[in-house]
Amino acid sequence: MSLVISGRIVPLARNAEKSTFQGKVWIGDDGRIERVTRGNAAGPRSGFDKAAKVDAGHNLVLPGFIDLHSHLAYATLPLWTEPGRTKPFLHHDSWPSASTYAADITWPAYAFIEAAPEALLAYAEVRALVGGTTSIQGSPPKNRPLDGWMVRNVEDETFGGTIASTRVLASTLTLKPDVLATRASQMKAGASFIYHCAEGQPNSIVAGEYQSARKCGCLQKDFVAIHTNALDPGDYAAWTDPGTIVWSPFSNLWLYGGTTDVPAALARHIRVCVGSDWGPSGTRNVLGEIKVAALVSKSRGWKLTPFDLVRMITCHPGDALAGPWNVQAGRLQPDALGDVVILSARAAADPFAAVLAATERDVRLVVIGGQARYGDAAPMKAAKAAFPSPLTVAGTRRVLSMTQLDDASAPWTFAQVLARLKAVRDDPKKALDAAANASAEARMTGAAPRLRLALDMPLGKVPIGGLPKNLGQIVVPPIQPLSHDAAFFASVAGRGFHGGLLDGLARFYA
Repeated sequence: MSLVISGRIVPLARNAEKSTFQGKVWIGDDGRIERVTRGNAAGPRSGFDKAAKVDAGHNLVLPGFIDLHSHLAYATLPLWTEPGRTKPFLHHDSWPSASTYAADITWPAYAFIEAAPEALLAYAEVRALVGGTTSIQGSPPKNRPLDGWMVRNVEDETFGGTIASTRVLASTLTLKPDVLATRASQMKAGASFIYHCAEGQPNSIVAGEYQSARKCGCLQKDFVAIHTNALDPGDYAAWTDPGTIVWSPFSNLWLYGGTTDVPAALARHIRVCVGSDWGPSGTRNVLGEIKVAALVSKSRGWKLTPFDLVRMITCHPGDALAGPWNVQAGRLQPDALGDVVILSARAAADPFAAVLAATERDVRLVVIGGQARYGDAAPMKAAKAAFPSPLTVAGTRRVLSMTQLDDASAPWTFAQVLARLKAVRDDPKKALDAAANASAEARMTGAAPRLRLALDMPLGKVPIGGLPKNLGQIVVPPIQPLSHDAAFFASVAGRGFHGGLLDGLARFYA
């Protein structure tokens, strides 16, 4: 079904990224943008006679946000610290050995991926939606593809089989030279490689991961390096065919007390994106993460503008994906993906400052491939959203359009998702035993295997397989709210290694 959205358009289109105007975005039946018009200019000649129409008034119509660094398997978890620790961790191999890491992070995450994988993914993707995210990286490894459900999963997206599932490659683990060399060859053939790289304090041993990637030929235009906060600014000079880094300032400050040298990367024409990272040391969406980026920029005199920061969650990640995806994301322009977010804004507001100031309360509509997925009741109705169900976010009533993961004709509500997760939390052992029995029965009867997920982060000091011998030891913490709230901000103050800088995030939500 085609869709026409009118409002204050902030297209971030090539060669006119700062342009804003009253106009319309025309999304065709194929989920791609057919035309973007100004004022009352005519739209396409055909294909829109029966189009749904959404009028956003003076609210902002932007490309959907893209989160290039997340870990969906851990989305339900609260912020984590190691009790009694007084010094920042040195690098990414330090904190998994903390005494509480396995019980606080691995065990509850494992309980959900084993006992309620569909509900876990639904929770994580709805959390992304309420922050305006339309594409997200970090979907957990799985035993079957999940292309084309709700939010675009960066590594899994094949656009209905029109591109190979190997077009976007990713690794959270440090890879050996032979594998890096293979990834270098795959990038030369058109793939993108998203790699957790040099995560830690400056000049710590993990900086060698970047040097290894360089020696193996990975510093190409389609290389996406997550973190790189362990690098010396001069290290970026070796990246002569600049690619992309993904900056997660909240997580960097929380764990290491410092963050990526963004000006040094920009000076080398390396594209910079912002990613929310994961529940134990991250924000709940990139709309929150760019606020942390603004705090860091101000404290360090970097002079990043709201426009700079908005680009880091729209056209910058969209450009990083355009090659491997064979389609433009993160920009509202002809032939680009029909992924749109509408944000509340005053008529005279600077659009980029308004995005930076926006919270979950300001997200009025989220459209993916021309399909309305989440928003206020009125625009969701106008967009003819399928299977609408009620949802309350940050004290405001919203509507969600979601179906069962394996059945696009079966509606699914967020209340049902939470009920399933709560059942696992109430009795993890019972839920895990039931999941194991269901898997065994499927094998015995020849039925289709149930969905299986895997954790993509270190397991910590645990037995092989990631669980204690006695499953009754698993304690799952309360499932976190979808939005940033007072409890989240209270859990930030006096914890982590940010020196109080992250306390300023609460002021954006006051």
